Amino acid sequence: MDLDYRALSNAGLWCLGRLQTDADRERVIEGIANESGQGGSAEEIAAVLKKLKPRWFLVRDAQAGGHTHFLQPRWAISFLRGHMTRHEIRAARRQQGAQP
Repeated sequence: MDLDYRALSNAGLWCLGRLQTDADRERVIEGIANESGQGGSAEEIAAVLKKLKPRWFLVRDAQAGGHTHFLQPRWAISFLRGHMTRHEIRAARRQQGAQP
């Protein structure tokens, strides 16, 4: 039970990736298919969710009429540079006035 299914009814934008279990898919499918009456039947959406490849998402925006779209991000960018070296830690401690 990784999803809070009750929260889905309050969400205006749904981005669903590949759901691993049939139970997860069943809980989400009815809400998507019935949310606006558009975008395909429950069976069609179930088949699509089951066949989604990694890093593909099914997107449903309630503000845009409830149509279903696909999204595949091309890459993820992280601006985190990683661990500090010992020299950088010492320099940071000196700037804060701490003892080395």
